[in-house]
Amino acid sequence: MDLSELQRLTVVKLREEALKHQSITGVNGMNKEQLIEALAPVFGIDLEAETRAIKERLAESKGVLKKEIAKLKGERNAALEDHDQDGFDQARKEIKRRKRRLRHMLKAGTV
Repeated sequence: MDLSELQRLTVVKLREEALKHQSITGVNGMNKEQLIEALAPVFGIDLEAETRAIKERLAESKGVLKKEIAKLKGERNAALEDHDQDGFDQARKEIKRRKRRLRHMLKAGTV
């Protein structure tokens, strides 16, 4: 089991898994993050290395999205100068989608 599989499990499933191991105590009082931290050594997962790898991937994706947003802003401004309402609206929607994706990625990346 790896970190992503642990994160996908519900708190109830994580508690059941933690109860199987005698080395973990106080399972019922733990939240999801604490359960993952307690179970990671049991499954041989290095949390620091895993989270570092996730953050590096996010940083790469973040840069790509920001470049796309900058390009779309240029397209939006060009459409505005040309009085192209459809192009302007389409560029605005794409900018909004990219920004939303960026926010959700960064929120999910704070593991």
